[in-house]
Amino acid sequence: MIISQFFYAASSIALKGYSSTAQNLVAVFRNLAAMKHVKSKALEWALILAGVVLGIVFNNRGLLGWLPIIANLEYSIAVFKLKENETALKLAFIINMAMYAVFSLAIMNYVGAVSCTVIAVTTAVSVLRAKNG
Repeated sequence: MIISQFFYAASSIALKGYSSTAQNLVAVFRNLAAMKHVKSKALEWALILAGVVLGIVFNNRGLLGWLPIIANLEYSIAVFKLKENETALKLAFIINMAMYAVFSLAIMNYVGAVSCTVIAVTTAVSVLRAKNG
């Protein structure tokens, strides 16, 4: 997951979607903290604040540039607050991927849009199967 964040960041730079680049770089640190089970409220809020501030500073896409900022904010809060609820995390991830898919289309990152859409649909199927299973 962390390696893919670097690829998304690189594609966002190439396609001038700078708010997305900032969010992907913050997401690397968020995912590392989550993987290492870091339980620091200060770090959690610092990463959430960094995502919002950097997103605003580097937003060059107007309203569409807010999609990655909101997606990262929503998913960061979910990762830090709902980490024990797998279904809630998956639902938050679906929302995150949907917003990134729309943003990717807007910056003409068609590979990223397809990737995010496939991930969102696959995760949704997983949630439905778990619910019906």
